[in-house]
Amino acid sequence: MAMKIERAGERNTIDRRVARTRGLLQDALIALIPEQGYAAITVDDICRRANIGRSTFYTHYADKDALRSATIEAHLRSIGRRREAASQETGSRLFEFSLPMFEHAHAFRPLHHALLASSGDTIHDELRERIRRAVREELVEKRIGDRGMPAEFAIQFIAGAFLAVLAWWVATDLFQRMAGKGIGAWGMPRSDS
Repeated sequence: MAMKIERAGERNTIDRRVARTRGLLQDALIALIPEQGYAAITVDDICRRANIGRSTFYTHYADKDALRSATIEAHLRSIGRRREAASQETGSRLFEFSLPMFEHAHAFRPLHHALLASSGDTIHDELRERIRRAVREELVEKRIGDRGMPAEFAIQFIAGAFLAVLAWWVATDLFQRMAGKGIGAWGMPRSDS
C-alpha cells in the first residue's frame, strides 16, 4: 500500500502541475523513510521513486531538507483539517491535536515507526518541535499558563509525554488492538494494588 498525504483543497492554491509534482516528491520521501531512514535517502533516490528528474526536483525544493519540511507541513495541514472537523464535534477538549495524530499514525504506521524510532534524526526533531508548537498554541488559546505553572514547563512535559506514548503505541502490537477495537472496548483487568 502506498502512503500518500491527503491533499484536499491544496490544488486550488497553486498550479495543478506544480501541486502534482510536489505531491509525487513528497509521497516518494514518505515511502522511502521507512525503507532507508531519512538520513540515508538521497535526492537521486527521491527522484527515482517519484520518476522525476533532478532539475525538476531543484525547481521545487532547494534540497532534501526543504522537501522534508514541506512534507511535514503537508501532513500537518492534513491532520489540521481533520482536527478542525473533529473540533466542531467534540467542543473544547484539551489537546485536540492528539486524536488526529493517533489516527494519522495508524494510517501511516510504517512512516511513524521510522520517524519515532530514530530520536536523533533531524526529521524527528522537526516533528517534536511541531508537536511543541501545537501544544503551545493550545495552551495559549485556552489560557492554561495563566494558572501559576510556567507555560514552557507544561509544553515540554506534554509534548515529550505525547511523543513517548505515540512511539510506544506505534512500536507495540497494542497499536493494532487499540486501533481496531478502541480503548474502551478492551476489558482490561483492574489492578487491585
